[in-house]
Parts: sequence; structure tokens; C-alpha cells
Amino acid sequence: MDFDTPIEMPRATHYGNNYYVTYSSKLKRNVHLFSNLEYYNFLDLECDPNVIKFCEQPLKINFILENKVKHAIFDVWVRHKDGSEEMQEVKYDSELNGTDDVSIRSQEQIRREKHWCKENNIAFAVRTDKALKKGRYYLQNLNVMSARLRRYNPFEEAYYTPIIIKMLEKSKTASIETLKTHGMLPIGNEMPHLFYLYCKGIISLNIEDKPLDYGTEVTLCR
Repeated sequence: MDFDTPIEMPRATHYGNNYYVTYSSKLKRNVHLFSNLEYYNFLDLECDPNVIKFCEQPLKINFILENKVKHAIFDVWVRHKDGSEEMQEVKYDSELNGTDDVSIRSQEQIRREKHWCKENNIAFAVRTDKALKKGRYYLQNLNVMSARLRRYNPFEEAYYTPIIIKMLEKSKTASIETLKTHGMLPIGNEMPHLFYLYCKGIISLNIEDKPLDYGTEVTLCR
């Protein structure tokens, strides 16, 4: 499977939720998201080096289940670096076992999508708020990284990246301040360049336990 263009979804179908239109540096296009949770999931996919492509609202399915025509629209399709694919539904954890109307609708939607994915031999995952919150500052830091990358052009990558890799191979770890002080980062784009390398899977940053700043430690992934 391969999806490039999302299904057009009127905002009225997601009444009461926040609506986002934001640029994806990974996809090189705007993405449309219909809730805070969908936006958080977008941030996680956007900055995950193991995700090479994704598409929001990729597919509407129509099929026979229990002698009735059923339909559903997936929230996201994802392709990973290893070539594996996955359909995702983004829901709050409270909806998975709740008994209110919203929860019942969510559970039925998940049941339909899970059945279709099993029939079509494609992985399916439910992405919840609990799963996405990998640390106190994780989503906050992803938001900062994504925003800075939208305005960053890595035209100096060929010069600075080998220098950073060489230093980290020797020292194993260094703070962003140390890299900056030693002239190993592009002037004025110190943070964005490291965010770029993080999203490519070249370096690792502690983005889960504290806010990003010049004291953040940088390590090599390979």
C-alpha cells in the first residue's frame, strides 16, 4: 500500500475537537488533524527516525461484517524504515473501556478496523494518550523540534554532520553547549541542526525527562 493524499474530511464530522493544519517537514506538505491527540500522534511520527512516510485519513473501508455493510476511516497509515506498514487509530485511553456514547462508537470503529486489517494482512495499532506520553516533557519537546524544523534548511549538513559524528565517536556524549562552543554547529541554527540529526536517527537526545536546552546531552546512535 501507498498513500499520499488524505481523504477530505469536513470539520463538522469531528465537532468539538481542535483542528490543526500544520506543515510536515517529512512529507513536504501540510497535514490536517482533527484533535489534540491526532496532533500529538503527528509529532511522534514526524520526529521518529524509524518512520519514513505516513498519511493522515488515508483510507475509507467498506466491507461486509455480520451480514451488514460496515465502513470506517483510519486515522493514519504508516510506513517504517524496515518496510513494514501499519494502520493506526488514535483514541484516548479512557474510550477503550468506557460506556458512554463516544466510547461505544470508538470501540466499534476499532473493532471494524481491526477486522479489516486482519483480513487484509496489515498491522493495526491503537495509539492512545498514555502510549504517546513517553515522559513528562516528551510531547512538549517534540512540538519545539517540529516547529523549528519547519523553518530549517540543512544546506550546511555536509560540513557540520561529519564533525559532530567524529567528536561523539571519541567522547561518546557531549552537551549542546559544548558542541556550540567548539564551533561544531551552524551559527544561528545550532538547535535545528541537532533536531534534524535526531529525526534522521544519527544522534539521540534526552527529550523525555526535561526541557530541551543547551545543557541537553547528545549521543551517537550508531
